[in-house]
Amino acid sequence: MRNTTLAILAVLTLAVVVWAGGDPWKKPFSTWTDSDINAVLQTSPWAKAGIRPVGAQHSAEMSQATGSGGVAGSSSDLSHVSAGATTDRPGGSEKQASAAAADATYSIFWWSSRTIRAASMRRQVLKGTMTEVDAEKAVAVSPDEYMILVQSTSMYIFQQRGEKAFESAGYLQTKKTKQKISPSHVAFLKGPDGQSVTGAVFYFPKKSANGEPTISPDEKEIDFYLQVGGSKLLTYFETKKMVDSQGEDL
Repeated sequence: MRNTTLAILAVLTLAVVVWAGGDPWKKPFSTWTDSDINAVLQTSPWAKAGIRPVGAQHSAEMSQATGSGGVAGSSSDLSHVSAGATTDRPGGSEKQASAAAADATYSIFWWSSRTIRAASMRRQVLKGTMTEVDAEKAVAVSPDEYMILVQSTSMYIFQQRGEKAFESAGYLQTKKTKQKISPSHVAFLKGPDGQSVTGAVFYFPKKSANGEPTISPDEKEIDFYLQVGGSKLLTYFETKKMVDSQGEDL
């Protein structure tokens, strides 16, 4: 009997260790620590941090330099810092905007996913600016469209050109069918001053005009492309890896 009890305790202990050391998105977000949140926003399948506007390389060749790009909502997020002209510092030009965009580092998130939204809400809970109940309610709401958030060490070109200008600058493309999905609209996230741009959210329809899913269940990879000034920004998301404790999470 004693041996049986010890065996059960050993199994339970192992399960706890595995649970604690696994991917954060496989456990309730109400248990996430700051370290878990950083993992979600930097190395999860829903996040592409430290992207340079020269195109992404696939598989093991993909560079994920996380130190310089900053992560949405983290202390390293420098998206509120603009190069050249800002709302309180006039000046700058189209050439300066393009140069700033080319030199910037970008973080791109599949913002409509439960996982990324949960990380954002959980960070607010840990900061004391949101209750756990409100966080649970917010994450439970499923967006009507796919959402991609772009943040950068320089949001100057976004600030200068405005939301409408970027509606034709980016798209999603499915790997299997090569179908390009254009955004229905683009909305900027604003800083505490209500004017400075801290992020650009691209909204993509989940269904086509004929009612068919824009991203079919058997798609394995989705590319995201964005023209920023004279530079091209490209990264990709592996949909089969974008799975949390509740299943597929797009």
